[in-house]
Amino acid sequence: MKNNFKRSLSLLLVSLMLTVLIPVGVSAEELTEPTAAPLNPAFVQYQDDLKSGTLNSLTVNDHSRGYIPPPLQRYEGPATTTITPSAVLPAAYDLRDTGRITAVRDQGDYGSCWAFASLASLESYLKPETSVDFSENNLMWNNGFDRTPEDGGNYTMATAYLARWSGPVSESSDPYDTPKKTGLAPLYHVQEVVSIPKLPSAIKQALLDGGALYTSMYSVPLDSDEYYNRDNSAFYYDGDKAPDHDVVIVGWDDNYSRDNFSKKPEGDGAWIIRNSWGADWGEDGYFYMSYYDTYAGSNVTAFHNAEATDNYSQSYQYDPLGNISAMGYQDGDQTAWGANIFTAAASDNLTAVSTYALTPGTTAEIKIYTDVNDNKPNSGTLRTTQTESFPQGGYYTIALDNPVALVAGQKFAVVIKFRTPGTDDSVPVESRFENYSSAVTANPGESFTSNTGTGGWYDTSKKADSNVCIKAFTETRDSFANCVYRTHVQNQGWQTWQTNGGISGTSGESLRLEGIEVKMDASGYDLGIKYRTHVENQGWQDFQSDGVMSGTSGESLRLEAIKIELTGADADQFEVYYRVHAQNVGWMDWASNGAEAGTAGFGYRLEAIEIQVLPKGQEAPGPTAQPYLENN
Repeated sequence: MKNNFKRSLSLLLVSLMLTVLIPVGVSAEELTEPTAAPLNPAFVQYQDDLKSGTLNSLTVNDHSRGYIPPPLQRYEGPATTTITPSAVLPAAYDLRDTGRITAVRDQGDYGSCWAFASLASLESYLKPETSVDFSENNLMWNNGFDRTPEDGGNYTMATAYLARWSGPVSESSDPYDTPKKTGLAPLYHVQEVVSIPKLPSAIKQALLDGGALYTSMYSVPLDSDEYYNRDNSAFYYDGDKAPDHDVVIVGWDDNYSRDNFSKKPEGDGAWIIRNSWGADWGEDGYFYMSYYDTYAGSNVTAFHNAEATDNYSQSYQYDPLGNISAMGYQDGDQTAWGANIFTAAASDNLTAVSTYALTPGTTAEIKIYTDVNDNKPNSGTLRTTQTESFPQGGYYTIALDNPVALVAGQKFAVVIKFRTPGTDDSVPVESRFENYSSAVTANPGESFTSNTGTGGWYDTSKKADSNVCIKAFTETRDSFANCVYRTHVQNQGWQTWQTNGGISGTSGESLRLEGIEVKMDASGYDLGIKYRTHVENQGWQDFQSDGVMSGTSGESLRLEAIKIELTGADADQFEVYYRVHAQNVGWMDWASNGAEAGTAGFGYRLEAIEIQVLPKGQEAPGPTAQPYLENN
């Protein structure tokens, strides 16, 4: 009896302790700590070679290399082993023939091939309209990682440098092979870097669309007659040594003969490659790599984005070194939540967020909360939700369809549900690794993961000083006001809401607009909107405002014209522009500030509409000569 009593008492005490330790309504599953993605085997080998002193940074002929494998292995998705030239793409293409490639450079004794390859892609993207020479020196000195300019880097390090707006800077402001310079302003803001899959058709299309592409290779055999035909500058390697060098893809030739190679590949075809060993190497600095090379199409990355530096007023981020690792929950659903809690530095509008897609086909369900509580990203008020899909991996910036007004000092959270086909390690994180990213720091209460998105938030600062890779971007409030509108369409009913510049209605379906609702999302302004429509058999209706329907519903009557005006004390700071798609006319010119848009006396239906609210004095979004036609 005594033993049974003691056992019962012990169980009761354990039960009471668990009741105290586990909050009511939070399951044990929600409290699960995430696992970190396994280290890239090539990175592990690199670290081992680094510690043992067996790294070799030079080829036999003293040409520097410099590729360092990143800690997180890149997930390419299903690969193809068949080389099938596309019937649509040209059989051959060369950026040198289009003026979209900059001059061959020489990296000298530095392990800076990765910097030359990354910035060459960005320079090529801007040409031929804009010719720029970006500073590899600034990138290799100021990337923020542990390795010196002699030691090397990779595309993820270049992405981090660009994504945090440290560069690019001009070559003239920081010339190559000069001491470290800091504090230089970037010439552009890079908001997107895309991982191109190891598919010839995808690589070719990316070259056509945006210019040169970064890629990795194993370069030691470039000094071997067995693999490199010096007469033809043709290279084919079929071994399994790890990549050690980064170069630039500038074109292709499907008919490049396999007989041009010292070691014959399975078939014809080659990528045209620009090296960074000077114009006196290879064919004026270029060579041909067989489609069948072990690393043909390896780590292909498109640095094909450059925006003006006034695109956003402020960037919020905890991950200056970018996507180094990943976290997730090994439950097989390939889904996890990541979140950052920020404090607004100014009363601006949150207009965009950025993150990384870790696999092709990643989807990101984005939620913005304001007035959140400490350590609870999904508390406070849910302001907007938006889902985006990314067919390819990479770094992306997503413009919010419904920007969120912030108040200085207000805590807000960006919460993203990541679904990553192919892996359970779904959340991109910046993490600290010895001899690679030891500069990483993390503060409690900033970055979190969850396997449910409803609770059990894990603070990632506890694991390798990690930060979730989510940035937030704001625009100053005095240059922003958002118009929101939707239309009632024949046979379809009410469509979804559109914002500034979105098309509401249809085109080419011969369906009439029957009603419209318009409102303003302009927190911080005394700004409203009013509108009236010309309706079949009724003429001009009275003005409606701020989301009330103008037109009819259920009466099968067409809208024929519309007038829109801004209201409120701040209306003089903005202008409203609108244009309509009219039957038998198509898209008409832009009307503004209460003028008629559409037709009268023809019996033509309106089929679609676009509305934009712009700061006073800003240029109209298009022609304004003929927004309205009247049949007298």
